[in-house]
Amino acid sequence: MYKEDNMKKQIIAILLTACMGASVLGGCGSSKESSSDSGTTTEKTQTTTTDSATTDESTGEPKYGGVLKYATHITAATPGYTPEITNNAGLLYLTTAYESLLYYDESGNIIPKLATEWTTDADEPSITWTLREGVQFADGTAFNAEAVKRNIEEYQSCERNETKNIKECQVIDDTHIKMILNNWSSSTLESVGFFVYYMSPTALEDVEALRNASCGTGPFQVTEFQTGVATKYAKNENYWQEGKPYLDGVEIYVVSEPTTRSSAFEAGEYDMIHMNNLTVANDLINSGKYVVNENTSGQGLVTTGLIPNSADSTSPFADYRVRQAMCYAIDSDAIAKAFGYGLIKTTNQWAAPGAVTYDDTLKSFDYNPEKAKELLTEAGYPDGFTTTLTTDSGSKDMFTAAANMLEEVGIHCEIELVDESTGSNLYMTGTWKGIMGHYASIAPDLGLYMGRHLDVDGAFYAKGIQHPQEAQDLLEKIRVAATDEEKIDLEHQMQQLMYNSETGLALFGKPLFIQNEPNIKQYYVKDDNCGVCHASTWNIENCWLDK
Repeated sequence: MYKEDNMKKQIIAILLTACMGASVLGGCGSSKESSSDSGTTTEKTQTTTTDSATTDESTGEPKYGGVLKYATHITAATPGYTPEITNNAGLLYLTTAYESLLYYDESGNIIPKLATEWTTDADEPSITWTLREGVQFADGTAFNAEAVKRNIEEYQSCERNETKNIKECQVIDDTHIKMILNNWSSSTLESVGFFVYYMSPTALEDVEALRNASCGTGPFQVTEFQTGVATKYAKNENYWQEGKPYLDGVEIYVVSEPTTRSSAFEAGEYDMIHMNNLTVANDLINSGKYVVNENTSGQGLVTTGLIPNSADSTSPFADYRVRQAMCYAIDSDAIAKAFGYGLIKTTNQWAAPGAVTYDDTLKSFDYNPEKAKELLTEAGYPDGFTTTLTTDSGSKDMFTAAANMLEEVGIHCEIELVDESTGSNLYMTGTWKGIMGHYASIAPDLGLYMGRHLDVDGAFYAKGIQHPQEAQDLLEKIRVAATDEEKIDLEHQMQQLMYNSETGLALFGKPLFIQNEPNIKQYYVKDDNCGVCHASTWNIENCWLDK
């Protein structure tokens, strides 16, 4: 252990050497964790064991009773009015009390939840859903086609993008509803099927009361909510899955400080924690006392990278060769090794390795500083240039290491530290200078997730990058693809267009690694699937405590 830690310190020291004399940092700090904000392949549960811990394999039939206590740094403004939970991080709260039409299995494939079947028609265009029979909301109101229509209208009134493409909901009968679309988009099935969580139409008559409570079809319902403190749930006696849930209740506590959260977990105050500090997570994992849930598919995960502002025609990054040079200059593997504790994995494109949209044939921008220098010379910058690298304090050391690599090829970065609010404004408005930290959801649907960044009207980073017509045309082809096979082929073409080592546009710069904030639990917590099928959800109806 000592040798490993000593080696890690040496790697970080090398990466942070000569912290850019002109940098505003004024010095080198200790290693800092990588944090995430909020793909399709296989996923697994990683289990660490010693004499004091057992595996995550169930030891027998599920047991009834007990209250699961979970601690996280993530807060929810509301646990009950679902349209106002707009990011992935809040999905854990939603999937405790609410359900959607679709869900994901452990391989990241779409599977039925409140819908049992669906039919798409690209020509009409429309999606027709067959709904599960015999389902009730917690207040006894029937879940049916009218309830689906009412919820879609509520999401549209809140201007949720997921429902923007729905022109009309036609109720066929209690268990069938047709959604007429404005335009065919292959992304609509997932965006409507997974991201809309259904509330009781009766409860929607009093939205203000619902904001601090819940009334869904899910396995538990809110009994107590204190903003930024805790949300407590009790078993939904109306739950449609026979014999479930097994737990009597769930309590989600907000504990912002990672070491405080960890200490309380080790003392047995919590059964499970979500850990955003990789240093602390590493210590817990290496103790060998706990079980770690791991998502390896990328479904719901986020990449960290560096994105140049190419929309500024006066910037060197307006030239694709300079963007390529930036990518060649950075050694992603070295950064992951120094700062990831083995908990982060590199990727060279907008997908997790193994996902259906991951192109195994892609030859991307491997670390090659000499190639970077050649490209800078070709672009007219033989002596390099000075630019800005914008980041927050939490990523300071990691991006300082990347900046030092850029310095080696002639791209001198002056680090600008910003708070979260300022950073959000910069990437939403596209007004960052030079390079900025890039955080992107990498679920497999590039039409939906990459589109949020690549589309001319995209919400994230889109205003700070160029929008070549070939990229826009390909994005539209992905969206209107009639079959999965056609769509995947087009998505592979998109990966090549962005990340190919010779011709790639490098509009999104350099993807460094896939973030993974692990869920760590006591050995007796079984079958929760927290973060496994999707990084921010769980199958809490199946969870039980083996003690």
